[in-house]
Amino acid sequence: MTVKTRGIVLGQIPMRDQDKKLIILTGDMGLIEAIGRHVGGARSKLSAAAEVLAYDDLCLFSGKSGYIVDSADLLRNFYGLRADLHSLSLAGYLCELTRFILPDRDNGGACLKLLLNTLWLLEQGRRSPALLKAVYELRLLCLSGFAPDLSGCLHCGAEEGLAFFPLDGTLLCPACLGTMPPDRPRMPLPQPVFLAMRHICEAPDEKLFSFKLTPDSEAALGKVTEAFTLCQTGGRFKSLDFYKTIC
Repeated sequence: MTVKTRGIVLGQIPMRDQDKKLIILTGDMGLIEAIGRHVGGARSKLSAAAEVLAYDDLCLFSGKSGYIVDSADLLRNFYGLRADLHSLSLAGYLCELTRFILPDRDNGGACLKLLLNTLWLLEQGRRSPALLKAVYELRLLCLSGFAPDLSGCLHCGAEEGLAFFPLDGTLLCPACLGTMPPDRPRMPLPQPVFLAMRHICEAPDEKLFSFKLTPDSEAALGKVTEAFTLCQTGGRFKSLDFYKTIC
């Protein structure tokens, strides 16, 4: 049986005989793995479509052992990202984070759209890499069922002078901080950052990136979303470490 889909290659795992296992984010099936036969060879017609960040029209053969790439037409390769190490390293982190989250059939389409839009903005230089990283982290977690509670202070509903608790994804105001153990990790949440996080969680796709922050607020947002991401995933990402050394 053959299956037709569209997806972006998030990773490659070398195999024998120049075969590679491709990790692909698709819109209708979520995250899948498919074997690319001989894609490591110089004469392979599939080599370009099998590269990481390649967005393809795919025809897959579904066998007992999984999917095999029957054919692939390259739609976009985000070549501009490959010319800039800073952008390429960030793209690598976005791919690794997405692989860790494991999008499924239910949220695969939304995650794919988010990734494609983010990569396009990064390639075109339409938004700063730091802002794109923060928006992607928080929105991806929301799409995957890990949205923080940004309605206001957990106890009284206050919306100013808040502290954010990345382990819980909750907020507390100064008057209610005593209800949380003092050793619980917390981060100050300036008002512009609080409002930006609300926007990222709630805005429709077409307006997701339509806001601006000062450099200081942008940096603060990045610290909060990264801390929240690492706490919720419980992971450490080699690509993130590399990105931070590049920055």
